Amino acid sequence: MMLMECYVNLPSFRLVMALTLSISMTFGCGARQSPAGGNGQTTGTTYRIDTSVLRTMTVDYDHKSSPEELVKSRDHEAIVIGSVEGFEQGRDIYDIDDDPYPDKRVVMHVRVDSTIKDNGIVNGGRVYVDLDQGGLYHDGTPSKSLDDFRKAVPAGVRVMLFLFSDRRTALRIEGAENGLPSGAVLVAPDPQGMVFDDGSKLVGGQEDLEGEWKAMGSIDEVALRVKKALGVE
Repeated sequence: MMLMECYVNLPSFRLVMALTLSISMTFGCGARQSPAGGNGQTTGTTYRIDTSVLRTMTVDYDHKSSPEELVKSRDHEAIVIGSVEGFEQGRDIYDIDDDPYPDKRVVMHVRVDSTIKDNGIVNGGRVYVDLDQGGLYHDGTPSKSLDDFRKAVPAGVRVMLFLFSDRRTALRIEGAENGLPSGAVLVAPDPQGMVFDDGSKLVGGQEDLEGEWKAMGSIDEVALRVKKALGVE
């Protein structure tokens, strides 16, 4: 399965598109008060997750309406459950010759608590997820800072990830090791493969949950269905 990323390359349009998407996603995102987790699991903590920071690029892919469809149609290199530890500044990617402004990336650090599948991606009990930082101002400054990501997806929030190894190519990549500890590798999430638990319900990371995904109440429920589909005990 090839994941195609489509970027708007003119800096002025980058910012317009990023801000438009951010505004549209922010409305309707409110704090949750219930302390009960899904599937009878009480977390004791609820999180306000603003997924607009994660939705800054257009991805062409075939949407799957259930976890079973997803894992049977795409050969993920890792499927893990863990908790977000934070975000660090990532690499700069230049796709066009003479472009003064790169596509800037961030790295989401996730502590892995449970592994369903791993083909060598998990490193020291963690995975390091490459994400687009979004639009740029005219001086090249990112419109979304690391603090914006840290506030939008707080440390401690539970997440399930369906991952591929990073295969990004470009005209030039600077700071390829940025945001990574020694020996760690970047991973790329499936467009549907980032599911958070805010303490009361599931929240899609880069895409809204649709189909059978919406009916599931916890990451544990998703994990059970994925394990059954893969024949994993």
